[in-house]
Amino acid sequence: MPLPRFDRLPPETRAAVLAVARSHFARDGKDAASFNRIIAEAGISKTSAYHYFDGKDDLFAAVAADTAARALAALGPWEDAATERRFWEQLTDGTARLSAHLRDHPDDRAVLAAAGSAGDDGAGDDGGWTARLVENGLRIGLIDPLADRELLTAATRALLDAADAWALARPSLPASRTAETLRTLLTRLWTAPRP
Repeated sequence: MPLPRFDRLPPETRAAVLAVARSHFARDGKDAASFNRIIAEAGISKTSAYHYFDGKDDLFAAVAADTAARALAALGPWEDAATERRFWEQLTDGTARLSAHLRDHPDDRAVLAAAGSAGDDGAGDDGGWTARLVENGLRIGLIDPLADRELLTAATRALLDAADAWALARPSLPASRTAETLRTLLTRLWTAPRP
């Protein structure tokens, strides 16, 4: 992640540097992107760049984290649903918003796909969104209450991460198909087996 000096830059300067880097990483890929070209286009000197980042991998981690935050903002916060029907509607609506964001911002899609395939931790923090989803599902009886919550949340997060990677690799996949697949997988994960 960026060094503390980067956080002291004005927000518009940070956003501009990350936007340039996002464009390069999306176009050229993480490995082929040139740190020197990125910083030159961003208008910062090599000396300054090393005051902000430890190198290209560090810059990529910052871009991945920023891009994940942009995607999470498009998804929107998880609002407690009072009914099973509203729960699934909210998940479907969020999937549609996220799909639209990624369609309209292909650089975000490319960076998130690269971060996921590289196992980058920068894109993995959902700010508690998954925990709120699971807690809501437990509260309304959608999720088997006998499962360990910590394990259930981790398993749900892993499933969501896998579904994200699957959808990111398929840009033309309709949001409705993604939402339907997600609902099927989550239902199977959350429901106690029938004897």
